[in-house]
Amino acid sequence: MRNPVTVLIMAAALAACTPGEPMPPTPTPRPGTGLPAAEPRVRIGIVVDSSTAQVGAATGFAIRVAGGDEIMRGAAGETWTFSADAQGFVSARGPAGVIRPRAASLRVIPDQPGGLTINGRRYRGEAMIIPRSGGRVSALNIVELEEYLLGVVPREIGRLPASMIEATKAQAIAARTYAVGNLGGRETLGFDFHATVMDQVYGGMADEDTIVNRAVRETAGEILTYNGSPILAYYSSTCGGRTASIEDSWTNRQPLPYLRSVSDRIPGTEEYYCSTSNRFNWSTEWTRPQLLAVLGETLRSHTRGVVQGVSRLDGVRIVDRNASGRATVELSVDGRDYTLRGDSIRWVLRPQPGPAILNSSLLHDIETVRGPNGIESIEVHGGGWGHAIGMCQVGAMGRARAGQSYSEILRAYYTGVEVRRLY
Repeated sequence: MRNPVTVLIMAAALAACTPGEPMPPTPTPRPGTGLPAAEPRVRIGIVVDSSTAQVGAATGFAIRVAGGDEIMRGAAGETWTFSADAQGFVSARGPAGVIRPRAASLRVIPDQPGGLTINGRRYRGEAMIIPRSGGRVSALNIVELEEYLLGVVPREIGRLPASMIEATKAQAIAARTYAVGNLGGRETLGFDFHATVMDQVYGGMADEDTIVNRAVRETAGEILTYNGSPILAYYSSTCGGRTASIEDSWTNRQPLPYLRSVSDRIPGTEEYYCSTSNRFNWSTEWTRPQLLAVLGETLRSHTRGVVQGVSRLDGVRIVDRNASGRATVELSVDGRDYTLRGDSIRWVLRPQPGPAILNSSLLHDIETVRGPNGIESIEVHGGGWGHAIGMCQVGAMGRARAGQSYSEILRAYYTGVEVRRLY
């Protein structure tokens, strides 16, 4: 039977799975940063390179020059509009007056914790408004790392019941590991992390949850390391019965000893910890017009413009599988063959033109119907949702229901790692 909790979290879980083809963009940490011995403050880009940013607070607040004096007071509930000119001078306008252009970033500091608003959404901590090139600004939320996680974990795994708190703890540690390992990774943009799938989805106070808060608090400072360094703690929604080694899904990546393919089978059974997912098994169909429209768009991107359009599809077949069962697919299009491996399958065989991609590259079989003009329709049967590298989030829920601790869950998906407390 479908687990209703699983259905509710699927959209959030996908956020960690689909940032770009064929692998997510990777931030570049500052060299020599090292592991923090105390909880760091982090800077999250909420509004990035925009013409204006709307910042205020539910309480009274101070507007200060970064590292300097208070220059204006805002009243509770006020919103100020910040902008910059071509010379990089920041100015602001609000109900109490105008802040003339200043050659420095500006800070908004609420009088009470949790009062900050950026573009109408509430956040902990404070804001910093920094100038960007071309007369644009970015509004950053600056918070302690553990407070940042309170707004990340529920967006990445959802709000789970107390009975699955060990899965939530596992997610908290994976998210903290990513954050610690990538501090300063967006330094050229003036912050540490995007608030989107470019890094980890961060929703601020509106997304906080009591079970998540407890999970973050009870694992405070804990990360995953391999040989003393933070791991690349990738995760996705549903592995479909077996996770993928990193090179299985992202074929341009080198193997990593802790991101190996592991089975999600429940010992002594033919069931899997993630089989409660509504995408443990799935099927997708295309008609000939749909196929031509999709492939005309995706092959143009995949071949970097060599293919400008598609008029005929003569073949689509699974020609190989890697060790984790992910498929290699061969397409015969307009007299030419194209081989798709790993996650590139998901980007080329989209369900329809647009942003949505195929659920996974774990394809069980492909059924085709032929006609006088080539293939008239196909139906793909597959399993899982996401790249399947690292932790299987729905599998983590199943393991939590089975009584596994968060450390057991993490060690099941990340081979040979250590759970280490930094502070």
